[in-house]
Amino acid sequence: MKKLFLMAIIALATITIAACGNGEDEDDHDHDHGEGETGEFRILDRRNDEEVVAYVHGDHWHGSLPNVEVGSNLSLGAYIESEDGRERELDGSHNGFTVELADGAPEGIVSFALHGDHVHINGESVGITQVVFSWTHDGEVRYTTQAINIQVVEANDHDHGEGEIGEFQILDRRNDEEVVAYVHGDHWHGSLPNVEVGSNLSLGAYIESEDGRERELDGSHNGFTVELAEGAPDGIVSFALHGDHVHINGESVGITQVVFSWTHDGEVRYTTPPINVEVIEAD
Repeated sequence: MKKLFLMAIIALATITIAACGNGEDEDDHDHDHGEGETGEFRILDRRNDEEVVAYVHGDHWHGSLPNVEVGSNLSLGAYIESEDGRERELDGSHNGFTVELADGAPEGIVSFALHGDHVHINGESVGITQVVFSWTHDGEVRYTTQAINIQVVEANDHDHGEGEIGEFQILDRRNDEEVVAYVHGDHWHGSLPNVEVGSNLSLGAYIESEDGRERELDGSHNGFTVELAEGAPDGIVSFALHGDHVHINGESVGITQVVFSWTHDGEVRYTTPPINVEVIEAD
């Protein structure tokens, strides 16, 4: 009996060793969970010290792409982690990064140059369109982002509006005036909350003029306004202006862009770069 028991243990050990020996190293396996899943997906501005300008958060974006001038281009990289938390080093073959127009997006506004580890978005004509980015693995698309707006502007038009600014922060008045986005140079950090059809965002602002003085918003001496960005899709949002705060109302599902302004004694002193606002179906 002891002999049979010992032989059984030896056989089991042999099977286990064989199974381990015949398997590949765990690191050689691809543990991705199929197309449509990712851990991190960040867009980097390669001409600005690879600053993160936008990143995927669930089913939407935070941040926005810089504007691109007609006849110029954006050079964008990416930081990508698969769903299991492994960083995917972009080499253009084993792991690649691509961009294309979103389904139904306006054509003729941008074109693309794909370089494997980075992309160029070329400004062809003034307007706004939408693009999607993808991570490819051995030539197969593993993940594609939600659509994100890209705006092409006239050369030397940096969307600063009139005047200069020290600080311009957008506050979510229904969430303890949390800072959800702020201007940094000619672009935004952060993003506006999504708004449901039939509902609205209630937004305030913290504004400092260029000399560092806080501008207390009273709706008359210092005011805060919002409107559609030039060329942005209309019919998606409407606005209610209350002087010291604004409401952005969700009218129909889609993505558009808005600009905020600081007014002083009824005169526009500063207008922000455009920022995305997305309207979604009501839960």
